[in-house]
Amino acid sequence: MKRHINICIRIEETAGKIYRKMAESQCLCTKTRQALQELAKDEDEHANQLRFALRFPENSVVKSLPAMLKQSQQLLELAQRLLQKTDLNQVDDTRAIRIGIEMEKRFCQTHIANSFEFTDQKMKNMFAAMAKADELHCQQLYDMQKYLSQS
Repeated sequence: MKRHINICIRIEETAGKIYRKMAESQCLCTKTRQALQELAKDEDEHANQLRFALRFPENSVVKSLPAMLKQSQQLLELAQRLLQKTDLNQVDDTRAIRIGIEMEKRFCQTHIANSFEFTDQKMKNMFAAMAKADELHCQQLYDMQKYLSQS
């Protein structure tokens, strides 16, 4: 279980780096930059929540650890590729928002799946709350997309 949580921490940290890197772009309006910086802080908070979860007993067993590990590893690799491949500090508003929406959708799916796999109620609740936060992030990004299209 701890291996899985450590992978999840790395995913959240990478997402924060992606948001911070995109926020450095000189091609963004102030509102998008601020939104990305807030999302980065939220991802850091998710990583901190997961670090706290490492304190839970190892018997916070999951129903299918191999499947969870595989899914989380794939998501980490996707985030790492995005961070390495894309010149994130040169994105415009539209691309930054599109990248954020895609990431948050994937995170939400993974957090929901994880919430069903843990047998420990605290772990279930934590991942369910993180999925809710991902949904909120998606909505914020959609709202930003709408705002930009009207500007």
